Amino acid sequence: MEAAVKPMSYLLILVSVGLAISGQICLRRGMGEVKDRTGMGAGDLLKKPATFVKEIVSTWMVVLGLVIFVASAMFWLIVLTDVPLGVAYPFVSLTYIVVMFYDKFFESREITALNWMGAVAIVVGIVIINWGQWSQASP
Repeated sequence: MEAAVKPMSYLLILVSVGLAISGQICLRRGMGEVKDRTGMGAGDLLKKPATFVKEIVSTWMVVLGLVIFVASAMFWLIVLTDVPLGVAYPFVSLTYIVVMFYDKFFESREITALNWMGAVAIVVGIVIINWGQWSQASP
């Protein structure tokens, strides 16, 4: 039987999730800058790999986003040393919800019912998986 999850582990999970969200936002904003500066979308940039790499390394917001993602991954590795994946992973679903709220309230993007249904499906699926894991462990 595994030991109970320590409160500090929950804090580390939330830090990792918060960093992942911040990294996504930085990457999105940074790649928006790249698109504005070059006038090229993803398809065009991928056809010119040297330009793509040059633009990424010269856009501080993209570099910051990548650094934040690495920090998030480091916290996640620490979390996984003490916390079962079935306990830790449901917290990752928070990223979907927070990023959608960010898009709605800070980027003024329309969030459709289909977007919300997808996010709910992901969260419900993770909760059901986690619930199934814990109901088997303590019948």
